[in-house]
Amino acid sequence: MERKRVIRTLITLCLVGALVLVLYLSQNHDSSNPHSSIPRETWINGPKGHGYAVLNNQQPWKQCYTCHEEKGLGGEAYCQSCHDQSGAKVVIPKKPL
Repeated sequence: MERKRVIRTLITLCLVGALVLVLYLSQNHDSSNPHSSIPRETWINGPKGHGYAVLNNQQPWKQCYTCHEEKGLGGEAYCQSCHDQSGAKVVIPKKPL
């Protein structure tokens, strides 16, 4: 009987420790930014980053522009300013009227 109690106590302590660890690590996460879990350099230049998202999302006004505008960054203008700074020569998709 004593052995079962020790095992239960050990499992409980491990679960509480895991919960504390998850809570601690989640403090640095911005839940309103879907890119916050990815380092900036990986997001910009990585194989599954910005370029991949753009190529697989041919309608950025449905996702990207809306979120960027809600954050006060701007939609198409925000994308264009980043592309101008980096020297990327791309055509920004326009939001249909």
